[in-house]
Amino acid sequence: MALLDDPAFIIAHIRHSFITSDDTGMCEMAIMNEELDWPQKKKEMEEKRKSNKAQFDSFDNDQGYDDVEIYGESYEIESSFDYSFRHRSNTAVRLDKLRHDRMTQTQCQRIKWKEEASDFPEEELEDLFGKKEVKEKPKILKSSLSIQLERFPDQATNIFAEYANFDGKGHAGGGGVKRIEIFLTMVEPTIPDRRFLKVVVTNNAKVQDLIGLICWHYVNKGLQPELKENLESYCLMISEEDGEVDTDFPALDSREAISKFGFNTLALVEKDAPEDDGKPGSKDNIIVTIKSSDGESRLAVDSTQITLRQILTKALRKRKGIIPTAGPHYLLEKKSAPGVPLDLDLKLCETESMDFIMVREHSRRDYLKSDRTRPYSGDREPPLVLSTQYRSFRVSMLHKLRPATEIQLGISGDKIEIDPVAQPRNTPAKFWGKQKAVSIESDRLAFCNITDDKPSGKSTFRLTFKSPNHEFKHYDFETGTNLTKQIVNRINHILELRASSVRNDYTLWRERRHSRKAHDK
Repeated sequence: MALLDDPAFIIAHIRHSFITSDDTGMCEMAIMNEELDWPQKKKEMEEKRKSNKAQFDSFDNDQGYDDVEIYGESYEIESSFDYSFRHRSNTAVRLDKLRHDRMTQTQCQRIKWKEEASDFPEEELEDLFGKKEVKEKPKILKSSLSIQLERFPDQATNIFAEYANFDGKGHAGGGGVKRIEIFLTMVEPTIPDRRFLKVVVTNNAKVQDLIGLICWHYVNKGLQPELKENLESYCLMISEEDGEVDTDFPALDSREAISKFGFNTLALVEKDAPEDDGKPGSKDNIIVTIKSSDGESRLAVDSTQITLRQILTKALRKRKGIIPTAGPHYLLEKKSAPGVPLDLDLKLCETESMDFIMVREHSRRDYLKSDRTRPYSGDREPPLVLSTQYRSFRVSMLHKLRPATEIQLGISGDKIEIDPVAQPRNTPAKFWGKQKAVSIESDRLAFCNITDDKPSGKSTFRLTFKSPNHEFKHYDFETGTNLTKQIVNRINHILELRASSVRNDYTLWRERRHSRKAHDK
């Protein structure tokens, strides 16, 4: 290195030597002066070579350093992305391998196996360490179907299996089904838990299909006594919540759709079996006759120790839509002594009578008037029983921003249902949104009145109710004048029977609104 007299090579070599290890930059300070004088020295060296004055210069004829630049890159330094890794030499790798092999050999030990001579005879060894034959158990593979068949032996075929298609328990979301509680009159009274059967039936089923579905559940539960194979031997009748069959009404028509009826409780009755209809020939029950403005009804009681209040409650339950604890109050009078109200806490045996008259408190008994025998018309007030029975009407529902849509208005003592009907394709209402089904409970009804009588023979009426948000809303309908009066009278009669607090709240709200408008004027 000291024999080299090429300044360019020496400066470049110094820079390349310290470029990878000197972070302080001192090497640049050491060769700063040489770099400043290098252009002038380079020119002098070129002139010296041209004049050939340095004949004994060993580097004059060596052209390998002519192209050396002091800022050129080193051929020994290679650029790489792996700045922190340094390749190991072959010697270091070989030494590590020898060290690893030496450590592995120290962990292993070679043992020479030698069989020692045994002092035991072969017979004793066979007795002590004899080989045993292991018998493999045969594997028996059974399918899930075979296991189910073995678990459940042969069962009797349900002859009513075809009606299982009308079971609505498997319907997702619970839409399009109807839940009805069925009272089984043929089951022994000693088993009260099995006398009621909750059935979920599809809306497209008829009454006959519902009877078949009830019989299908009856057979699956293994109830006794056995049913007859002919479904025509049974019928569905209206019953109370406690299972008492209401014999004042006929059985449901087996050809009608079950969605037409709004009853939540029905009774399965055998036609050929003797029914407890309250006739004098009954042995187990005592028959009490109650006469009212709506007609005459007979009640079957178990004992004469029952109070008149309990008899009155049973009589009111026969009138669909009347709640004994709310609404108008009723009294009982003896048929032989009209006009004298009886104490409801008296027992039946203390009255010495089986015939009574049910009258409304603070009202006249008009059941003897001759107008009751006149035929019923739409403009007259409907009887109590008729107004609370379910009946449907085909009317048009009015909207503010779209044409009227035809709907089916179902009225019963429990609720009012608004069901959409299929619209023809050529009607303008077909292009609007589909009318949703609405159900309004009778306790939320507030008011119903006729709003307009048109010369065309049609009238509009408004149904006001209280929404779940505690706001009064209304629906407007249009139909014939006579039918409008009949619907309004029926709904108003239900409102009188209910006498709910919603109607009183609506009356106060309407009076307050009228007074506010009058004050603003």
